[in-house]
Amino acid sequence: MASLVPTLLMRLYRHHRGLPPVEPDPQLGYAASYLQMLNGERPTPRAARALEQYLILTMDHGFNSSTFTARVITSTGSDIGSALTGAIGALAGPLHGGAPSRALAMLDAIGSPDRAEAYLRAEIQAGQRLMGFGHRVYKTDDPRSTLLREVATELGGKQAQFAQHVERTALRVLEELKPGRRLNTNVEFYAGVVMNSVGVPRDMFTPTFACSRTVGWTAAIAEQAANNRLIRPSALYVGPAPPRPLPDGYGAAVHAAEAAR
Repeated sequence: MASLVPTLLMRLYRHHRGLPPVEPDPQLGYAASYLQMLNGERPTPRAARALEQYLILTMDHGFNSSTFTARVITSTGSDIGSALTGAIGALAGPLHGGAPSRALAMLDAIGSPDRAEAYLRAEIQAGQRLMGFGHRVYKTDDPRSTLLREVATELGGKQAQFAQHVERTALRVLEELKPGRRLNTNVEFYAGVVMNSVGVPRDMFTPTFACSRTVGWTAAIAEQAANNRLIRPSALYVGPAPPRPLPDGYGAAVHAAEAAR
C-alpha cells in the first residue's frame, strides 16, 4: 500500500493534465521518486529530503479522525481497502487534511508583511479561525511545526521568511486578543510552505498527506485486526421524554445488552 498509493496518485494527477505517466525509479528513495513522478524531473537532494522530512512527521499521529475511521471500519471485519477508503474520506475534510492549502491561502490573502497585523486582527475580531494555529491536542507548540519551521528555513526563500513574520505577528495578536487560549502554531502552517517550496501543487497537498498517513493507517489497521473487537461508541440520549413511561426493567435490559457486545 505504501508504494501503491503514491504511484496511483501520480498517474491520476498527470493523466488529468494530459501528461504521460512517469514510472517510479527504483534507484531513488520514496520522496525523490514521488517528486519525479509528479514533475517528470529528478529533484534536488535538498528538495527530496525536505519532502521526506514532512512525510515522516505526518506518518502517524495518535487517534486522529482518519485513523479512528480506519479502525472502526476494520473492527467490523471489513477489508483493508474499505478501511483505507474510509480514512481517505475523513482526511479529505478541510479541518483534518485540507488545512495546509488553506494556511497557504491565508498567506496569499495577507500579501505582504506590512498587511499582516491588520489582516490578522480583522480575522480574529470577526471570529474567523486562523488556519495553521491551534490544535485539539497540543496546548503548546506542535513539535511537528517546530521541525517543519526548521525545514522551511533551510529551504529558504521569500515565502519562508514571510511565513515566519506572519507566525510571529499572529502569535502576538492572538495572545493580546485571546489571552489564555494558547493558540500556537500547528503542523499545517509550515506544511504548505514546505510542499510549495519543493514543487508540490496545492491541489496535491492533501493527497501527499494521504501518502504519508497510509503508513500509519495500515499499521493501525493491522493492530486492530490482530486483536479485534467491534468499536461501537455509546451515546447519551438528551431529547424529549418518552410520551409514556417505559416498561419496568427496560433501561436495565438495554444497558445489559450494550455491555454484552
